[in-house]
Amino acid sequence: MIVAIDFGITNTDIAVSNGGALDFFSFKTNLPIEESNILGLLNQIKINHKSIKTIGISGGRSSDFSEDIDDIKLIKVPEVEAIGRGAKRIFKENNSMLVMSLGTGTGCIFGDNKTYQYVGGIPVGGGTLAGLSKLLINEDSIDEISSLATSGDRSEVDVLIDDVVSGIDILKPNLSAANFAKVSRNKYRKEDIAKALTNMIGEIIGTVAFSNAFIFQKAEVFFIGRTFLEPNIKAAINERLSIAGIKGIYSDAPGKENCIGILDFLEENN
Repeated sequence: MIVAIDFGITNTDIAVSNGGALDFFSFKTNLPIEESNILGLLNQIKINHKSIKTIGISGGRSSDFSEDIDDIKLIKVPEVEAIGRGAKRIFKENNSMLVMSLGTGTGCIFGDNKTYQYVGGIPVGGGTLAGLSKLLINEDSIDEISSLATSGDRSEVDVLIDDVVSGIDILKPNLSAANFAKVSRNKYRKEDIAKALTNMIGEIIGTVAFSNAFIFQKAEVFFIGRTFLEPNIKAAINERLSIAGIKGIYSDAPGKENCIGILDFLEENN
């Protein structure tokens, strides 16, 4: 039995590979992330420690952990490689690829052959959505925020391109010219704030994605993680990508990609 654990800021994800069977588990991360967390997680998923050959770990401060725990070998997989390998497995892509990892924040990885390069990140993601929503509308449930946003009108909150610019064909009239710029002079609802916030996060991520696509001369960007599961964010990402003629391709195994990448590393190197 081989176990992969990815420590994220918000979620800790686990994959268990046993004789061809693959099981996934996810828990809220207990900060700070410590080595002792590993045994506690294994107990929660009711795995007999003696049946585990190897544990691959990534994320958090796992690079500081020991080389073994409870007589089980720990293999530390660089997070950049876990992301890159996982994306290649999920998307079955053999060519070079640009990957946006959408979690609590957002990271960008370029994978070429078996080389994985971190090309930058932004501190905007699912954590931003939960945090700012708590401050602005006293709501940090992603499901509730999403429900509010679906019936919101961000034109009550944002200055849109249509309000200020005309004659630039590449700029769609419903894109934001200035996020939240109408708040001081307009009446707005919680729904409108939620819509504007989810859209802003998607616009930021989408803009970073297409900018990196231009740098690496890619016509496609691959998205992994969980943040794009919020439909308003995903729609805003796609709207920004469409400006540049870039296609967004989204993982069908959200949240599992890094663990799959860890297992791929273990299969090749263990």
